[in-house]
Amino acid sequence: MAKQELLDKILSDARTRAEELRAEAKAKADALLAAAAEERATFLSNVRKVSAASAPDVLKRARAMAELEVRKVHLARKQEVLSAAYEKSYAAITADKRYPALLANMITAAAEAGDEVIFAASDAGVEQKDVIVAAMKAKKVTASKEKGAFRGGIVLRGQACDKNLTLELELDSLRSSGQVKYEDLFN
Repeated sequence: MAKQELLDKILSDARTRAEELRAEAKAKADALLAAAAEERATFLSNVRKVSAASAPDVLKRARAMAELEVRKVHLARKQEVLSAAYEKSYAAITADKRYPALLANMITAAAEAGDEVIFAASDAGVEQKDVIVAAMKAKKVTASKEKGAFRGGIVLRGQACDKNLTLELELDSLRSSGQVKYEDLFN
């Protein structure tokens, strides 16, 4: 029986030690959980403070972004309206009875003897107008058989350099200068 008592004693001591270890582990776990809960509470408190402090800035940035988006939409609409107006300008200028005189003025002002005048393909027959023929004779220039892929106006092909007097370039220069007057082209 001494063996049995010894075994019972060992088992009893092992159970006691196991209970002590279990109690010790539970105490450590409870302490770690309490520390984690405290750290979580501190972290949440700090996050709430930062959120509360940055909320006006976030709203201010959101409002600024919305205002910027509205301005972009308005600018895009203005550009659409201007583009439509310029499209109508091309048609109005080339349909105007003074258009041949405009081309003749371009030739008179910019052509040099020996230049070749390239007319727009869309301006079929305009080079036979009396005012243009007279201007070309006076400046001693010839009409090119080549037709330009531009929307009106002329290109003067010279020996030293070419001169671009197309409507696209003229209207773009008026557009960028802010002087958008249809009548200015004919003066």
